[in-house]
Amino acid sequence: MTRHPHTRLGTFLLLCVLCLPAHAAKRICVLADTHVMAPSLVDRSDNQAWQADLAGNKKMQELSVPIFDVLVERIKSDKPDALLIVGDLTKDGEVESHDYVVKKLTEIETAGIPVYVIPGNHDRGWTGGARKYANNTYTDTKYLSETKFRTYYQDFGYGDTSECHASTLTYATRLFDGLTLIGIDSEQDARIEQDAIEWSCRKAQEARDRGDQVVVMMHHSLIPHFYGQETFHEQSVVDDCDDIRDRLMGAGVKVVLTGHYHVSDIARYTNADGQTIYDISTGSPISHPCDYRALVFDDTFTKLNILTNTISSLDGYDDFAVYSEQRLRKAIQKWAVNWLSQRSENKLLVELMSQAVTNVFVIHANGNEPANPASSEAVRIYDDIEYLAPLFSLSVTDIMKEVSLSMKSILGDYQDPADITNVVDDRELTITLPPVPTAISSIQRQPGPSDEAWYTLQGLRLPHRPTRPGTYIHQGRFVIL
Repeated sequence: MTRHPHTRLGTFLLLCVLCLPAHAAKRICVLADTHVMAPSLVDRSDNQAWQADLAGNKKMQELSVPIFDVLVERIKSDKPDALLIVGDLTKDGEVESHDYVVKKLTEIETAGIPVYVIPGNHDRGWTGGARKYANNTYTDTKYLSETKFRTYYQDFGYGDTSECHASTLTYATRLFDGLTLIGIDSEQDARIEQDAIEWSCRKAQEARDRGDQVVVMMHHSLIPHFYGQETFHEQSVVDDCDDIRDRLMGAGVKVVLTGHYHVSDIARYTNADGQTIYDISTGSPISHPCDYRALVFDDTFTKLNILTNTISSLDGYDDFAVYSEQRLRKAIQKWAVNWLSQRSENKLLVELMSQAVTNVFVIHANGNEPANPASSEAVRIYDDIEYLAPLFSLSVTDIMKEVSLSMKSILGDYQDPADITNVVDDRELTITLPPVPTAISSIQRQPGPSDEAWYTLQGLRLPHRPTRPGTYIHQGRFVIL
């Protein structure tokens, strides 16, 4: 609901005090999927087992440390007001990799920049990939447990200044006076415990009640970024995403920071009441185009500018941007052939579709697909694919049509073919956040039908009778529960 100093709520009028205290503008750096692998985990760059693991991987894993080191130096030089990392800090949760990350994050905090992290699916527990490479082979190596993750990162979100959920790595902290951060643990398999989401919504509501804006960060996507995302990237969107999205919106959350699928993309959802929430995904610095983000809040936390930066050069590479795109294209081509081959034995289909799919995912990685001249040609190719589809068997036809729907969704930068106009700028976007009222000064009854709803003292309509103690508005009266 839109909030004004005079807001009519059914049979009564709430006189809200919109005191918007001015703060200094805040700049926050956001990283995702750094996948740092400690140098001590590989004996030499030409280790055969190591090279086999690198082949066809869209992550430039061998560059994780030099790129992370560049980012650390940039952050210390830029001096943002905070650094957020939305998961997959390490390659596969190796203790040695976490040691390296913690050492570098400590450097950043020593420079006066607070750091907050949330784990991804590669950061704790057995992932199947925690390895040490030596003598042209590998052996399993120690990885961090969930309990140890909390201990390792106690200075980066899990310390005394945060409220931590009892059974998950979810936490809430007041990032600044006027802005609360909630880090939600989406586990290894893109699932959020019911108690964790309920706890997070309570903390978001408490933050709103004290006049704070709320930013949530989690590793996996909350909103699908294109039609059929789960078909191509299993466990990339949290389970029960629609329900969790609606519950966060009901608690006043407008901005959710995500990662996981290595693309800088922004998805927007608006409900029937006109409330909007954004899923701001940040790409990986070790996957083309090697992105990281900056969030710039104005001095009242009612305007948010989202900016995107890239690692476009690296020592030892004449044209790192070209190299990184070639690496990505090669990896996606290999993946696309494998993905299509699992679904059809038709070699013509695999050959026809794999290159087209590869082109689209490279366009997707670069962002703002509709503005990319290559998108128009790619759409024409999928028009041709749809035209040819009936010439194949029914099962092949279905695959061709379904893939085409997804690829056109990417190229058009929309999440739902039924709403192709829901497009936002992926690389640079300004979001206006509704101000948070700080108090209700009085209630005046107005003629009209009875209103059975409950409201907070900030004028937020609640979906049901409050379950926690506090002071509320009901039927034109202050009610203390």
